[in-house]
Amino acid sequence: MHTAADAAQRETIAAWLADSLNRPDDARQQWMDGHVALLALGRRFSAVRLADELVYAVAVGEGAIATAVLRECLRGPVIHDPHNRRFYALVPPSPPGPGLGPYATYVGLGNYIGVPRVGDNEPTGSLTSYWAVPMAAPGALCDPLRVNGMIEAGTAALAARAES
Repeated sequence: MHTAADAAQRETIAAWLADSLNRPDDARQQWMDGHVALLALGRRFSAVRLADELVYAVAVGEGAIATAVLRECLRGPVIHDPHNRRFYALVPPSPPGPGLGPYATYVGLGNYIGVPRVGDNEPTGSLTSYWAVPMAAPGALCDPLRVNGMIEAGTAALAARAES
């Protein structure tokens, strides 16, 4: 059940996300017209694109199991794009160190990301993006060190699986 406080918090988060654009009303219009707004990376936040197989290797499963593991491991917002089989961990705009490996890519300044409407936290049959882990508050992003740790764990699990 959603309360007025929940609605106000969702609006505050949406406003913070929309402000990644020079014209924040464009994002609001895109969310009203559809499901996803194209937001600029590198100003307020950036993203680390994670291959589905990396996340599922860490989670040792899919769906709700993967979401629970992401929530616990990263403790920040994660978007899932099931159509393209990718997760996006939202991180601060400074680039990570080199070498995220073959299953992860830093996406920052000069790039855009499709961000689902705040509150769209479940996958739909249309394979559109959704919040696998919702943003808790404006500016509450994933810790890059936690993201790197998850990438290392997933890469090791996938390498071990390939060897066996």
